[in-house]
Amino acid sequence: MREEYRLIVDAGFFLQIDDPFLSDVYSDLRYDDAQKKRKAGLFVEALNHALDGIPDEMVRFHTCYGINEGPRIYDAKLKDVVGHMLEVKARFYSFEGANARHEHEYHLWESVRLAAGKVLIPGVITHASNIVEHPELIAERLVRYAKIVGGENVIASADCGFSSQACYKTEVHPKVIWEKFKALAQGARLASKQIWGQRD
Repeated sequence: MREEYRLIVDAGFFLQIDDPFLSDVYSDLRYDDAQKKRKAGLFVEALNHALDGIPDEMVRFHTCYGINEGPRIYDAKLKDVVGHMLEVKARFYSFEGANARHEHEYHLWESVRLAAGKVLIPGVITHASNIVEHPELIAERLVRYAKIVGGENVIASADCGFSSQACYKTEVHPKVIWEKFKALAQGARLASKQIWGQRD
């Protein structure tokens, strides 16, 4: 994929790598801990080979657990995936942080060191529910991360995309999706005001 990736970056676009499979490795009951670690390491090694020569600041890496509205009780823990995620040659790291199975994981960044110049893109709205998050809750989620890693190192995002292909029938209604994104923008403005003292 290196040639395709380079074409994207050379055209002036950010390159976003969407890789749910990295997290899936740690949800797969067929592997023991050592096998999971080895397989995830191979994923990262292959990806970094494809990214060789591409500036980190042009790369966003995203991992997640799929786009369905499921119970998610078998999702991998972020603490199992984070070491591999941070080895990817990227400046920006996107992950699920808004759904009820993962919101508490922001505490992980109290013990995991984020390297200088790296940026977190936590999900602060979820694709796994038709409920529209309140802007104040979204702001609260962003401020949590900002207090740990610094406001300059946090960008608001959704947990994941709301569809994976043009013909996929989304589980979240399109009208609800747009309302979620409106709330995301409002929440980000509130968080910026709290973090930086900016006016609306």
